[in-house]
Amino acid sequence: MSSEAFTVKQTEADNSHDAGPVRTAHMIASVLLDYPSEDFMNHLDIITTELDSVDPEVAQSFERFIEWARNTPQDEIETAYVETFDQKRKCNLYLSYYSTGDTRLRGTAILTFQQAFEAVGWKVTAGELPDYLPAVLELSARTGDELATHLVNIHREGLEVLRAALTSLSSPWQHVVDALILTLPPLDKRAEDAFKRLVMQGPPAEMVGVQELPFPTTNSQETRR
Repeated sequence: MSSEAFTVKQTEADNSHDAGPVRTAHMIASVLLDYPSEDFMNHLDIITTELDSVDPEVAQSFERFIEWARNTPQDEIETAYVETFDQKRKCNLYLSYYSTGDTRLRGTAILTFQQAFEAVGWKVTAGELPDYLPAVLELSARTGDELATHLVNIHREGLEVLRAALTSLSSPWQHVVDALILTLPPLDKRAEDAFKRLVMQGPPAEMVGVQELPFPTTNSQETRR
């Protein structure tokens, strides 16, 4: 089960086949949070066979999403995906957006993600940015490296904002994020306070004087085709 759309291993070993429940859950979440490709239904079949490999509560959350997806036409899933993740500011799948927003600081944050990928022998392909949540989750799933897990954990408040936004929309993708968060440590006080601030204020706005940023701040449907 792999999208193979985001990351390309540069070192020789890939022990994803020996993944434990957390790494398996991260790979499933990576596939389900990416844009639904032509092979989406085939991916669902493969994912279903892997659910016994994750914790029961995590599997149950994934199953809720899969049930919706199996009963929804592909074109409606695609439309719902674009309307959710491309058009809702608090449903952004780029992790650094929640902490830096449309500011100059985001460039530095993205560079940090890129360096983390390179440190464990991977690089992002297919024109994606390295802070794209499905790509980070695939990195975690395929490598099991603590650095990849750390990238997810330090952006916990952003994930909580994403989950809250999806829940408010009654989005089926809330179940995927629920499953992901079940694999993470409990929310600490600092992250909880940051989450509350982000819910109230949203990500930082564009800084005065910034005319154009050297990276996209939101996805577009065209880039997914």
